[in-house]
Amino acid sequence: MEFMESIIAIVAVVSIFALPLITALVLIFKKINSTHKERMSLIQQGIIPPNQIKQKSTPNRYRSLRNGIILIALGIGIIVGFLGTNYLIIGEDNPFLFVIASTVFFLGIGYTAFFLITKNVKDDSDLNSDSYLEDDAE
Repeated sequence: MEFMESIIAIVAVVSIFALPLITALVLIFKKINSTHKERMSLIQQGIIPPNQIKQKSTPNRYRSLRNGIILIALGIGIIVGFLGTNYLIIGEDNPFLFVIASTVFFLGIGYTAFFLITKNVKDDSDLNSDSYLEDDAE
């Protein structure tokens, strides 16, 4: 009986750790092997295979602006919520809801501010161009 329990424990440990690791290694090997075969067949046909190195994309300034505005609004909302629960009569009854309400309120203000800042952008190609900032400066 003790032998069966130790076998069950060994099978459980192998199933939890070794099988997923072995499966992942087999899948990675198959992917590398198929990519290699594909590149070799392209070379045999006289086609230069495309470079697989991914180029770094240019960052979207408006995404960063949105995230910054939203994080600032989130921080202000939490601070106002905590201050309101300590110093205002409104926040004494249910402090959790007061903090949540002030946080959501300031997030709404943040999204509205982002909308107002970016409402003049014509299309996605303008988001990364420097000409947009030059137009605002005039």
